[in-house]
Amino acid sequence: MKMLVGLSKSHVQTLIFNLQTLHNSNHCLITTIIRTYSTNTIIPTNVDSSEFKISFLKNKCGLSGKDLVRASKYVDFDSSDQRPDSVLQLFRTFGFPMSNVTKIISFHPRVLKEFHPQNILKPKLDFLLSLSQSQAEVVAIVTRNPVILVRSLTSHLIPSLNLLNSVTGSYPITLSVLKNNPYILCQNLPKSLLLNTEFLLKLGVPHSHVLKLLTSYGPVLGTLHDKFRNVLLKLKDLDFDLKSTYFCHAVRALCYAPDSTWESRCVLFRSFGFSNHEILSMFKKLPNVMCYTEKNIKEKLELFLNKLQWTPFRLSSNPVVLGYSLKKRTIPRCSVLQVLVSKNCTSESYMLSTILAMTDKRFIEIFVTAHKDEIPGVLEAYQGKLRFDEYTFK
Repeated sequence: MKMLVGLSKSHVQTLIFNLQTLHNSNHCLITTIIRTYSTNTIIPTNVDSSEFKISFLKNKCGLSGKDLVRASKYVDFDSSDQRPDSVLQLFRTFGFPMSNVTKIISFHPRVLKEFHPQNILKPKLDFLLSLSQSQAEVVAIVTRNPVILVRSLTSHLIPSLNLLNSVTGSYPITLSVLKNNPYILCQNLPKSLLLNTEFLLKLGVPHSHVLKLLTSYGPVLGTLHDKFRNVLLKLKDLDFDLKSTYFCHAVRALCYAPDSTWESRCVLFRSFGFSNHEILSMFKKLPNVMCYTEKNIKEKLELFLNKLQWTPFRLSSNPVVLGYSLKKRTIPRCSVLQVLVSKNCTSESYMLSTILAMTDKRFIEIFVTAHKDEIPGVLEAYQGKLRFDEYTFK
């Protein structure tokens, strides 16, 4: 009987009507046909909801690839839903470019369906606009912090922004913090940021450093208070100047690197002949050095101490050279200098630390362009095509 499914609806209805005029003895056959028709006939719908959703996310929201697949799993709507279009219209009203809308929907696809555009989303955008008076700034903040759109305005956003403002002293700086630190509103500000900020000021850390930590290293101030407190006390024990320009770098380094990493790096430096005093001196000038991988540190120490014949004291006095990329800066420049030294063309007025600190443009002008036509190998050395096992300059 399932063969009847291929017939058109009108044909099947005619057939059923004719069969119903037969004798009652055929009742079972008629019942079977009716059931077969009702359970197997496919009545097409206008638009498949899944296809509509995919099309909407792709064509109207600009999603593609993995973002499209992911978003389609977290949101559900069909052609009868007005809300997704209303949400996009709201974004357009506030001046959001399509590229920004795509980023927001990719990060939080539920914004399209779960939050009423006029009653929930618009008041949050209006609130931010009242603080900054700039649509472009609101666009930047929301794009970097889509979580703003899903947090409660009255119980989370307003209290959190007021708390941030009490630390920064002004809403413009608070908004700058939001732009630079996308996840600060995900943190428990009263239990982390407020306590950490109060402890910083209690120790005598300048307010300017607190603002820098907020604007440039926001996640650091979200560290659990007990851990953050121990980091600051360790810096004090190390006699680290809390007013140093490197203070914020040091706080971040110790917050991100566990005690075991600190100890292992100290052991590594000692194996190359550094004293504890030299290690501490190096940390105070380049705090991030304690966060480098052991492989990275070893390669750089072998170059400076073994091939360039620097002493641990000299390196601890100029640790910034350890922050440069070996492949992209240090080795190419040393190779160029070696080529020039072999032709007696280097200038003694430049120290290696100064040469390594130069911008690419300045280094090329002085040491590559000025000599490439006269001395073979200069350009090749800079391009990494010439390498040396040892250097005859210091």
